[in-house]
Amino acid sequence: MTKKSIISLFISTAIFIITITLYYLGTLERLDLFIYDAKTKLLRSDKEASKKIKVILIDEASLKALEGIAGRWPWPRAIWADLLEFLSIGGAKAVLFDILFTERQGGIHDSALVEATKASKNVYHSMMILREPESEEYKFELGRPMPEDFVSRFSFKKVQGSFRIKPGTENNNYNIPFTDLYRVSKGIGVVEFTPDNNGAFRRTKPLREYKGKYYPVLGIAPFIDDNTRVIINKDSIAINDRILPIDKKGNYPINMYGKVDAYSIGGIFASMQRLKKGEVEDLIINPEEFKDSIVFVGASAVGVEDLKPTPIETRTPGVLLHTSLASNYLMNDFLKPPNKTFTVFSVLIGAFLTTHVVLFSRRFLIKVAFPIGMLSLYIAYSIVAFMMNSVFEVIPFVFSTLTGSFISFGYLTFTEAMERRKVSQLFTQYVSKEVLDEILRHRKDYLKAGAGLKVEITVLFSDIRGFTTFSESTPPERVVEMLNCYFSQMAEIILKYNGTLDKYIGDAVMAFWGAPMPIDDHSERAVLAAIEMLNALDEVNKTLKSKGYDFELRIGIGVNTGIATIGNIGSEKKLNYTVVGDTVNLASRLEGLTKEFNSNLIISEYTYERIKDKITCKSLGNIKVKGREKPVEIYTPDNQNNQ
Repeated sequence: MTKKSIISLFISTAIFIITITLYYLGTLERLDLFIYDAKTKLLRSDKEASKKIKVILIDEASLKALEGIAGRWPWPRAIWADLLEFLSIGGAKAVLFDILFTERQGGIHDSALVEATKASKNVYHSMMILREPESEEYKFELGRPMPEDFVSRFSFKKVQGSFRIKPGTENNNYNIPFTDLYRVSKGIGVVEFTPDNNGAFRRTKPLREYKGKYYPVLGIAPFIDDNTRVIINKDSIAINDRILPIDKKGNYPINMYGKVDAYSIGGIFASMQRLKKGEVEDLIINPEEFKDSIVFVGASAVGVEDLKPTPIETRTPGVLLHTSLASNYLMNDFLKPPNKTFTVFSVLIGAFLTTHVVLFSRRFLIKVAFPIGMLSLYIAYSIVAFMMNSVFEVIPFVFSTLTGSFISFGYLTFTEAMERRKVSQLFTQYVSKEVLDEILRHRKDYLKAGAGLKVEITVLFSDIRGFTTFSESTPPERVVEMLNCYFSQMAEIILKYNGTLDKYIGDAVMAFWGAPMPIDDHSERAVLAAIEMLNALDEVNKTLKSKGYDFELRIGIGVNTGIATIGNIGSEKKLNYTVVGDTVNLASRLEGLTKEFNSNLIISEYTYERIKDKITCKSLGNIKVKGREKPVEIYTPDNQNNQ
């Protein structure tokens, strides 16, 4: 396994562990709920609830209109008896109150509501089942049993399975309608909701348990009778022929509707007053609009304090949670909660696949486009899934994918900076700034060059004539000063022609063209550099003379073209980027022949073949080179400064 593969595995694993830890700690939940709400508002705001569902709202206008008749809220219960009479005239199938009548008011008002409930035979009242902390104030109330007749009438009769309830979290308190009222009710529904950790209401437990018995929430209550069979599974609740998907805590995500047939209770009472007067024409609300309907009664007025934040609106009448659930049941329009196994798998894909692609793709566009594409596809898929009534958690996947991308890009930035420094250190002393910039742009390819490559190059050797005699008779500091003056000028010329300075060997200079950066005209550049080096000797000698030197520099240069091995060669402690091979040996041999042929510059036939159409040369004949059977023809350019 390569180093980068190990790094990729380490980064992916770390991101996966961090994301899953944050996921199960609930740290990412708020952001995911924000995405959930955005999808709900986008896709469900225009959705209509079942036409069989109606809602009567106690709104601000109703409170003001009835203040002179019924007084301030809460109204006398006889008011509700009038409402039930109106709905009975219209032929409502069921009436469900999202209003608690747990305490007696006393007098005719309680009796009126009880008698109207009894006469209607289709009224469902509300109760609460909840968990409260133990305290001295409630110690005699908590855990008390419900009345036996209440349990026998309203709890489910046929239940298969049960919820896993963690000890210490059992429901321990309840509020039910006063006795006379529940005894004449058609049914009972639980109206308590628990908000999510950001305060909004999105889900409910369709069944509420108290001391081993189960009761429906208000939105399910009108579909329950003594023959209803309930099957509780780990991921669903079967009620009659409906399957309600639930999460591991028994919660069902309510599939909200933005539109429901809603009526102001003030308009209903105004219509009822006209009916009592015998005026049946032009009613504000005709009772027949409620024929065969399931009618929920709740509040939208601020003073009644039943406004709740939901995905649809920040101030939603709580009764609309019940109507949405009832409509879900009627239309079999259930929303499937997130599958945690799928979420974990998506985090795995996001962490490992994104990191791998970013680290190993050669093209920068793919490195950037792949994570963006992954995120776009997943978010689009989650939206389509939501349209098909399935919820997919988005934030864990987004977090793992983005984190994987950022860390991988960070790692690449760090390692590429190291590579740039490594390449720069490798070549900065050998090549010109222009060549170094080109090398850094393709540093990965040039890093391979350090390991060894066979390439075609042109090699140049130059040597100072008579230097040994000069150095023996000159103080060492003067020798160094002279060499530095000479080498500075020669190095500048070599780099000017994009050559690579290999080394200084005493008074000799070795350079080559064609590596590490490939150059098509490396032979021409080498010869032109050699000619300029010879021509620059006049300036060098003038400088040395001004410094008191009476020694005039003369040099010989040999140039050869051919295949050579290039790379970092040396020991573990000291490496030198250089070239070796027969091509190098021949260039050195040619430099040594310059005295013998009375020429300052000699090039091989291999170099000549590549420059003959651009630089005029003359032949100096053939030489026999050790290790070669065939003689090598040598040449010298015409336009050089022979000294």
